[in-house]
Amino acid sequence: MKQKYLVIFTQFCNKFQKSEAGASGVIILGGDMKLNASIILLLSSLIGLSSCGFPTNQLTPEERKADMGWAFTILEHNYAPAELKKSNFGVELSQVKADCMTMSATEMSNEKFLALFQKCIHSFKDAHLGAQQLNNGLLPENANVAHLGFVTMRTKVSVDGKMVNALRVVGQLKGSDVPWAPVLPGDLILEADGQPVDQVMMTEIVPYINVGQDETSLSMAAFKFAVRTSIDMALPDADEITLKVMRESDVSEITVPWIKEDLLAFQTKQAPPEEEGAAAAEEPTSSVEKVFASNPLAQTFFGYDSLKEVFSALQSPIDYAVNRIEMIAKTGFRAARFNPLMNALFKGELDAGGEFALKVNSRLLPMAGSVDDLMDEPLIPAKIVTTDDGKTYAYIQIAQFPSEDAFLTEWFRAITAIEDKGVKSVIIDMIDNGGGSLIHGMRMVNMVRKDTKIKVPSMQVKLNNNWMNSFKTQAAFGADDYSKAIAGRVVKQLEADKAAGKSLSRPLPATVLDPFFLQDGSYGMSGDVKIALLVNEFCVSMCDIFASVFQENNMGTVIGQRTMGGGGNVTQHGVSPISKMGMAVTESLMLSPNGKYLEDAGVEPELYIDMVADREKGFSEAFNKAYLLVTDQLNVAPSN
Repeated sequence: MKQKYLVIFTQFCNKFQKSEAGASGVIILGGDMKLNASIILLLSSLIGLSSCGFPTNQLTPEERKADMGWAFTILEHNYAPAELKKSNFGVELSQVKADCMTMSATEMSNEKFLALFQKCIHSFKDAHLGAQQLNNGLLPENANVAHLGFVTMRTKVSVDGKMVNALRVVGQLKGSDVPWAPVLPGDLILEADGQPVDQVMMTEIVPYINVGQDETSLSMAAFKFAVRTSIDMALPDADEITLKVMRESDVSEITVPWIKEDLLAFQTKQAPPEEEGAAAAEEPTSSVEKVFASNPLAQTFFGYDSLKEVFSALQSPIDYAVNRIEMIAKTGFRAARFNPLMNALFKGELDAGGEFALKVNSRLLPMAGSVDDLMDEPLIPAKIVTTDDGKTYAYIQIAQFPSEDAFLTEWFRAITAIEDKGVKSVIIDMIDNGGGSLIHGMRMVNMVRKDTKIKVPSMQVKLNNNWMNSFKTQAAFGADDYSKAIAGRVVKQLEADKAAGKSLSRPLPATVLDPFFLQDGSYGMSGDVKIALLVNEFCVSMCDIFASVFQENNMGTVIGQRTMGGGGNVTQHGVSPISKMGMAVTESLMLSPNGKYLEDAGVEPELYIDMVADREKGFSEAFNKAYLLVTDQLNVAPSN
């Protein structure tokens, strides 16, 4: 959302005056402020659900317990992975509830309670599970930020012959972007207050964001190390931090103050100009082409500009009620957290010059003599690369799985172009993909190989009202008699499982959410096309599912690092009675085509690359190995 809409919301919430809407649908907010009907709908939705933000009064112990009790009541009735988390991590829902209710009763500030709320929710180490106070930061004195004047990303460096985690300083924040700053872009941070940075992140940040996979949790924590907000974690109590910094070959200790500001004031200062000149294109080298890919991580952390999407169900409640199964399948298989600062960071709007986003999103395509668009006017990054020795390969990025049919059409165009041009080597880039639509993702993976009936994943759903009523609604109001009959059969299975005392259903094929569309194998690439699929620790949800289907149907070779392991759908619940928190809850568990839980396990690639260390090199090692594999210069044994 543009900065002017932050101001609009503040005025709307603080100074709303009764007035009448004229024929033009414009409401007067005092002064010269005018809003059209669509903005009014969005803002009034925010206000209705969040009552203009977190309470300004100090919460009482009873109020804190009411909010915490609300959260655990939702988990008790709807959280599908509860038993799996107990088995994998020893986390028992009843014990976490007892501990968190006890802590809620102790004296603490509202900000500390928000941090406790996040910590309790993330005790389950779940990529989908999360809590958010959606309008935190929209009002003054509503949320705070503590930062060090720069932004960081995780990398690995050799110290005394051993690879260790480090933080690369990638950019400076506006207001701190001076050449005499104590820490400069390019510096490496090895320690903080005498402890290795990975230990500091595991202690201070990961408990508030834990996704169940240490590699992912650490990479995510690295982005937040130097820019922390009270939206999702406790802010540092200290006034300064001592960093062990490596600049080229010199290592020194530098003490840096924590700069603590109101979040709204900070965002106002950091906001980019309304119009910015386009970045100058970089000249390619003779053997490597740098491509700035689409930005998946900006979708993983959504900001104010996505709030309209969050509240879209309010604009068409009847459509949502009638098409519940379709809505779950199209919107529920992604991992996303509300954090407007992280969203701005990945868009290149937070650090001076936008260097961070360029660094995170660059890809180095190997052996590139020339790089051209794979098809006319592509909507997704899709390239055909010709090497200096005359070989060709295609590069396609799947940054997410949006629910728009236009994306499916674009994928079909790319697959068709590969076949028409006779390209026999393909690299598919799903690095940082945060998931999206199960329907569109499954249809896409079904189009990877021609003349192949794929083995599909299955799912166990929580036997709660949401899933039961969703299938009952489909059985009653489905688009055709076929889908009604399939949903009716599922309802009987769910009722039988519930009567047997189960908390999860029997495994249901994913086709129950999208019948018939996975039966046509006439589209796709022929069997002699070599395909490499690149994944990393941020590949989650539908990305986990796509990778598992690709791998277990022997469509090609998965290269990179173990995926995050967020295997299920997420449903939004809201709002808590006092603090107006919303919760995203995992309500199903996905199983790979071979019957393995994806939750907490993810997909192990056939060819491992340390993608954390490879990121700041544009993932050049991963792309080089993929190139060698798809051009028959490297052999990798299949995983199954």
